[in-house]
Amino acid sequence: MSTEDLQSTKMGHGDGSGEGSGAGSGGDSQSGSGGVLWQVIWLVLLLLAGIWVAGFCAWWYIMLIPFTVCFQPLAAVTDILLRGTQLTYFCTKNMMEANTFGEAWATAGTTVPPTVLVVQS
Repeated sequence: MSTEDLQSTKMGHGDGSGEGSGAGSGGDSQSGSGGVLWQVIWLVLLLLAGIWVAGFCAWWYIMLIPFTVCFQPLAAVTDILLRGTQLTYFCTKNMMEANTFGEAWATAGTTVPPTVLVVQS
């Protein structure tokens, strides 16, 4: 544009128009490809199923864990029950990341709550 064109338009500060194109993405690699709808779905699952299943599993886990000392094959059952008690964490993590069911299933094996284990020797 020439200075004559600029003066004739009399644009104020911040006024203007332009053209452009490009591609971009938002978020980080940790967030899912779902959206608000998936967050609502995960919240409903958490409230209607996750809490109840986790409570049921926790009760059985508490009852059976002492017997694993005497009967070690029972440890496989208590491991499954422990994963059931962690269902609330699984639902909440996927809700916060807005993951679809496919994305959640792909990471289900490694989705466990963070723990701090202090081992003294």
